[in-house]
Amino acid sequence: MLLSPSAKVFINKLRWFAYEKITSAYDRILFVLGISAKTFQNKTNAKVIVYVGESLPPRVARVAKWSKRLDTFTTVLLCHKRGYVEKFSNPGIDYTYLFRNEWHLRRFIKSLPEPYIVHGFAPKSKYPYIAKEAWKKINPSIPFVIDYQDVFTIYYGTTPKYTWLKEELPYEKACLAESDGIVANSLEPREGMRMLNLKKSGRRIFFPLYTDNDAFFNVNRKFSTDDIHLVYAGGVMGSHRDKAHYGATQFHWLIEYLSEQKIHFHIYPSPSVIKADYEEYEEIAKKSTYFHYHAPVSQTKLSEELSKYHYGIMPFFMGASGQSDLKIKYATTLKLFNYVESGIPILVSADVQYQSWIVNRYSLGKTVTNKEDFKDVRKLIGDTPYNEQVKRLLVNREKLSLKVHTPRLLEFYKSLK
Repeated sequence: MLLSPSAKVFINKLRWFAYEKITSAYDRILFVLGISAKTFQNKTNAKVIVYVGESLPPRVARVAKWSKRLDTFTTVLLCHKRGYVEKFSNPGIDYTYLFRNEWHLRRFIKSLPEPYIVHGFAPKSKYPYIAKEAWKKINPSIPFVIDYQDVFTIYYGTTPKYTWLKEELPYEKACLAESDGIVANSLEPREGMRMLNLKKSGRRIFFPLYTDNDAFFNVNRKFSTDDIHLVYAGGVMGSHRDKAHYGATQFHWLIEYLSEQKIHFHIYPSPSVIKADYEEYEEIAKKSTYFHYHAPVSQTKLSEELSKYHYGIMPFFMGASGQSDLKIKYATTLKLFNYVESGIPILVSADVQYQSWIVNRYSLGKTVTNKEDFKDVRKLIGDTPYNEQVKRLLVNREKLSLKVHTPRLLEFYKSLK
């Protein structure tokens, strides 16, 4: 009997829930007995920075790499086994420890060398909060910063209908209110704090995702309106998922629009996308001349892969899901910077106002007013020669780079000591 995609998703969640509950009893006993989890011994003068969270986003390893390059750090990643994606990591992480539950995390914390700073990453805030509290008991002077790209409060407000969100929001509020510093990768933390009635803190840094200079590509692509290739890299959801939450990343409508125009559309799913969500896209691709579904690619290879195409797209529009308009307005995604690294212009929805502002401010591409614009991509692209669009992007991407901006983050760390 073949399981439906929805059943596969449910079974996967159930399996992880059972695993965490069963192992928690074991690790709690070991913690009470004082048996810590084995970690490294710091035998150098390098400062230890610990990144800790539930699901590893690719931005963390990028920041770790540039922090190491511009200062003397030993970098440690503490990530839940369920949320660790190897393709999101890189050699900038010196030590990786995967915890299976809260008590396993505490056992790692007890045995690690004292960190220079603890850098928690969200959007899920439970485990960063647990880590913050555990380290403060060991040494209250160890600074803890929380790093947000997505803030759950923005999605549906302070009273969401989803049970898992209701459970997460208290941890999110506590991290925003109690952390020594906030690293804001988007405008969402500011808006989230306003919605939660939290006082503004001076210990914040606005640190957008930025481009990775190591990933810069500049390929002399031939362009013809008879052979246009658009590419999307990121989260993809199947039609079985709840449209109210996942509608923005269900792309069946776009596949139809572009195929009718004989425009090639390539999707590179995030490595975190599970099989149940991409099987139907693979089936569509098998029957289509113009839709192509590719295997996930690691961050270290992504820009080279994306550089084969003409435009990167960000087709997110208000009303596509039940998420708030504020979420669309203030959100940011790494794909914007991945496209820029690849040297390809961007077609971005005007509804994602912050991101479309970046695209327009730095001449990185063109704005798409609504979904219907994708019914005539050739008109949307306009008359500006393609090589001129690429030239503007290449001139400006250095201004948005981690090489230029990471020193600001390192100074921010110092200000918390």
